[in-house]
Amino acid sequence: MAAAVLAGGLAAAEPEPAGSRIVHVVVQGNHRVSTHRILGQMRLREGSQYSPGAVDDDLKRIYGLGEFDNVVIRPERGPEGLSLIVEVVERPVLEGLEFEGNRAFSDKDLAETLGVSAGNLIDRHKISRGVRAIERKYQDAGYYFVSVDLDDTLLGQKQIARYTITEGPRVRVRTVVFEGNHSVTEGELTQRMETKTWFPFLVPGLFDEERLDRDVISVRNYYVEQGFLDVQVGRELEFSPDKTKLTVRMIVDEGPRYQVRSLAMAGVERFSPSYLQKQMDLAPGTPYTADLIRNDVEMIRDTYGEVGYIHVAVRPVIDFTEEPGQVDVTVQVEEGRPVRIGEIRIEGNRLTQDKVVRRELRFYPEEPVNTKLIDRAERRLAGTGLFQPDSVAITPIPTDEPGVADLLIRVEETETANLMLGAGVSSNSGVLGNISLVQRNFDATDWPESNEEFWRGEAFRGAGQTFQIVLEPGTELQRYRVDFSDPHVFDTEYSFSSSLFYFDRLRDAYDERRIGGRVGFGRELREDLAAFLNLRLENINIRDLDTVVPQDVLDVEGSSNLTSVEVGLRKDTTDSFLFPSEGYRLTGSVEQAGALGGSYTFTRFTVDGRRYWTVTRDVLGRKSVLAVRGRLGFIAGDAPIFERFFAGGQGSLRGFEFRGVGPRQFDTALGGDFLALASAEYSFPIFGKTLAGVLFLDTGTVEKTFELTTWRASVGAGIRFTVPFFGPVPFALDFGVPISKHGDDEEEVFSFSIGTTF
Repeated sequence: MAAAVLAGGLAAAEPEPAGSRIVHVVVQGNHRVSTHRILGQMRLREGSQYSPGAVDDDLKRIYGLGEFDNVVIRPERGPEGLSLIVEVVERPVLEGLEFEGNRAFSDKDLAETLGVSAGNLIDRHKISRGVRAIERKYQDAGYYFVSVDLDDTLLGQKQIARYTITEGPRVRVRTVVFEGNHSVTEGELTQRMETKTWFPFLVPGLFDEERLDRDVISVRNYYVEQGFLDVQVGRELEFSPDKTKLTVRMIVDEGPRYQVRSLAMAGVERFSPSYLQKQMDLAPGTPYTADLIRNDVEMIRDTYGEVGYIHVAVRPVIDFTEEPGQVDVTVQVEEGRPVRIGEIRIEGNRLTQDKVVRRELRFYPEEPVNTKLIDRAERRLAGTGLFQPDSVAITPIPTDEPGVADLLIRVEETETANLMLGAGVSSNSGVLGNISLVQRNFDATDWPESNEEFWRGEAFRGAGQTFQIVLEPGTELQRYRVDFSDPHVFDTEYSFSSSLFYFDRLRDAYDERRIGGRVGFGRELREDLAAFLNLRLENINIRDLDTVVPQDVLDVEGSSNLTSVEVGLRKDTTDSFLFPSEGYRLTGSVEQAGALGGSYTFTRFTVDGRRYWTVTRDVLGRKSVLAVRGRLGFIAGDAPIFERFFAGGQGSLRGFEFRGVGPRQFDTALGGDFLALASAEYSFPIFGKTLAGVLFLDTGTVEKTFELTTWRASVGAGIRFTVPFFGPVPFALDFGVPISKHGDDEEEVFSFSIGTTF
C-alpha cells in the first residue's frame, strides 16, 4: 500500500520510511500558479532523500504562498522508485464585492473597512470577519441596531461576497442619569465618561455600547479610588419609541466608604516611623483613597531619595477588618542601601558646552544621590530652552563599586538659532514687518575658524548666552534693537544683560521716538531667589503733535533725556519658564528716575505675582493648568506721560485696545500713576503637546492717583500653540469681550502675541 502525508497532518497506516531516494516530483491540480513556483518552495526534489519531517516543512512553505485552500504531499512507490505527488487546491478569485442596504456609508468606504476587493484571492476567514468590521463601523457612527449578513451560498457558488446591511436608526445620547451616587456628584462622574450627551453642532452624542462599557469600568474605578471598595456600577438603556434617542441610566450601589482604622510602618530603619507618619496624609480615621496612598508613597520615596536611598520600594498592604468599612494599612518599606554619586557624564550636547549643563545641576560627585535635586535639575535644564522638550533625563547608572552610581545626563539639543522674515498685522502695533536673528545658545568668544564653520552654524554657539537683532519697520511702530544677555557671567552666579534700541511710535495725537540703552545685572541669592539692578539711559522726542492735544503732551514736547536705576527681587518656584504648571513667581522692584541725571525725577514701585496649579493630567501627561496673576504699580512724583502706567491689550486687559483703558482727554490716553490688575486663566490641551486652549477673566484699572474709582473686567477664550521651527516659544491668540467698562474705554475683540503673556 502506498504511503501518504496529508495537509491535515494525517498519515497512511503504513508510512513511507525515511531515507528512500525520490525519483520524481509531480505537481497536480494547479492552473493559475505555475509548477515552477510551487517546486521553488520545496526542499525535496528529484534525487533528495525522503523524510516525513521534510514533507511537513515543504507543506508549510507551499501554504505560505497564500494561493491554496488545500495542499497534499503524497509519496507513491512505482516501478522506477519513489515518486512524490503534490496535489493542490487553488484558492478561487473573488469575482465581486457587493453591498445592499447601505445608505450611511458608500460601497468604497465599506470595502476599505474590509480590506477586500474584487480580483483578490478569496480569504474566507477575512471575508467572514468583515461582518463584524462593518457592524463596528456603523456602531462607531451611532447605529446601535445595525445588523449585517453575508450570503455564504453566493460566495461558494459564484465567488461573490454580498453583505446585506440593515442599518436601523442612528442613536444619540440625550441624557445621562446617575442613580445612587449619594457621595460623589454627577459632574465628577460625568468627567470620567467618554459617553457624552448630544449638543447641537458641538457634541454629536453618538451612542457606542463598547464606549459605555468602558465608562462603567471608569466610574467604578473612580469610586474605588475614593475609598468605596465594595461599589457596584451597572447601566440601563432607555430608548425613545423611534429608537433615535437614548437615556443612559448609570446605577450605582456605593457601599461604605472605607476608612483607615490603623496605620503601621514596616521595614523602616533609616528614619523614625513616627517621623514619616507625621508627614503622611493617611491616618487613622481618614478615608482610604488612591490619591492619599499615591501622595504618601511618593512622599516616602522622596524622603528616602533625598538621602541617597534611590532604590527604596514602598508598598501599602491593606487588611480588611471584621468591622464594616474599616481597613488596617501597613506601609512596607524595603530601604535598600544608600548610593552616592560617582561620575557625572553628559550625552547629546553636540554644540552646547558641558559647563552650561553642569551649572544647572547643583549636585557634585561623592555626594549622596538626591532625587529631589535631580528633579529640579531636569526642570532647570528643560527651562533653558536649549534642549528638546521632554528630552532631558538624568539617570543613575550602577557601577562595579557597591553603593556608587554614575549619573548620566541625556539631552537633545533643539534649534536655538532663528532667522525670521515676515510681516503681519499686530493687534497692538498695526502693520509690522519683521526681520530678526536670534541665537539663544550664543557664545561671544567662539569665533569661527573658517567660513564653512560659520555658515554651518557651528560658530558663536554653545555658552547659553542670548544674542538678538530685531528690525521691525511698520506703519504705526518702528523698532530696531540689539540685545545680549549671559545668565552666568564668567561661570558665576551673576547675570548680565544689555540692549541698544531705536523706537518710533505713532501715538493717538503725537509721535514718540526713543533712542537709548539698558544694562542689567543680577545675582542668584539662592536657587529660587535673585536680586537685580537695571540702569537705563534714553533720549525721548515727542513731535508732530495734533492741533488739539492734552496739556500732558504739550509739557513733554521736544527732546528730553531720561535715566533711571531700578533694583528689585524676584522669587520663582515654578517648574518651567515658558510653560509653568506649578509654583509661583513674585517680583518686586523700585525704579528711581533721575538718579543719573536727566529731565525727570520720579519713583516707580511695582509688584507682580503669578501662581500656577495643575488641575488635571491626562494619560499623555498633558496638563490642565489654572493660573492667577496680580500686578500693582504706583508712581510717586511727576512722571511724564510716556512713563505712566497704561492698560489694555494682550498681557494686560484683553477685550480692550492697547492702551484703551484709563484716563483720556481729547481721545488721547493719558495713563495714570496707579495700576491694579488681577487675572485668572485656565489652559487645557487640545491636540498633542503643541496646541492648547484657554479661558480667561481679566480685571483691573488705571487711575490718575492712588485710588480705586473705576474697575474693568473682560472674559474670553483663546488658543496657545508652538511651531517646532521657532523653538519652544508659545504663540497666543485671544478673543475677549468686556463685561465691565468705563467711559470712553476702547474695545478690541481679538489680540495676539508671541511669547509668554501670563
